[in-house]
Amino acid sequence: MYTKRIIEFEIIWYFSWRPVLYILGLSCAVYLIHHYLHWHKMILPFLPIATVGTAVAFYVGFKNNSSYDRLWESRKIWGEVTNISRSMSAYLIAAMRNRPECRDALSQFIYRHLAFINMLRLQLRRRNVWDDSNDYTRMSRECFTNRPYEEESVELMKKLCSNEELELLQKPNVASALIKRQFEELIRFKDNGWIDAFEHSDLLRFCSDFCNHQGKAERIKTFPFPRQYAFFSTVFVYIFVTLLPFGLIGEFGKISENHEWLVIPFTLLISWVFITMEKVGDSSENPFEGSMNDVPMSTICRNIEIDLRSMLDESELPEPLQAVDYILM
Repeated sequence: MYTKRIIEFEIIWYFSWRPVLYILGLSCAVYLIHHYLHWHKMILPFLPIATVGTAVAFYVGFKNNSSYDRLWESRKIWGEVTNISRSMSAYLIAAMRNRPECRDALSQFIYRHLAFINMLRLQLRRRNVWDDSNDYTRMSRECFTNRPYEEESVELMKKLCSNEELELLQKPNVASALIKRQFEELIRFKDNGWIDAFEHSDLLRFCSDFCNHQGKAERIKTFPFPRQYAFFSTVFVYIFVTLLPFGLIGEFGKISENHEWLVIPFTLLISWVFITMEKVGDSSENPFEGSMNDVPMSTICRNIEIDLRSMLDESELPEPLQAVDYILM
């Protein structure tokens, strides 16, 4: 997640330089051919082009709204994971606070939950087949050294779980396997008399909520933004910006020949606005890919860890993650 209020020029240029050079070359060519070769047949009426621009603006707006919905839903999912994590842990600690014999089991349960949210984070950030050419994900890989999933997951499980639970790494969905183990532990807590039937039912509901939110996040991860919307949005934008200088050259020529050169900066400006709108939607399509506009899952998981370990009255707590180059991961 990009945290600075103003986006740096280097970032804007990184995503804009190719289309800017294309539009600059096209508009210069249109001006030179029209002004010096007097090829007036290349002029197109501006009204149809403006109509195309209006239609493209509506289409790009629809795409951006849909992309933002995916991003915001993803953030809401992780917000709910945070809220339920705190509620479940506080509930369980309060229910078992007067039973010193189950202190270790309680700590292990909460640490296993920390393993669950972090494994979910790692699973959601695994690469998809469609993100190989994504500019935003590629830029993230260039700026951050992302450790392999297998290496980080093993280290994480060793840190937060017992040695017996390392076998869960062999499961195809480790996060789901950890939630299943949480259900089994709650049954053991009830059988041992550490929690009563009502508390057991409430805690099971918390774990069911985690299953639901995991499924919601995986739905966004495994179902890409429909290509028919994303692809044709790009096509329509480039059709419009390609036609634009052929319409503007006639409009500026109506003022005088000395104003025809204005086709270059105005074509560049209008085209950059449309192309940037298009790329804003692209940057929000897949919010779990580890890009600069990603949901900051690592930061959220660290904040949950600090809260839960604080509830266990631990004194040595990890520090909150800080933004690197104004990006929170």
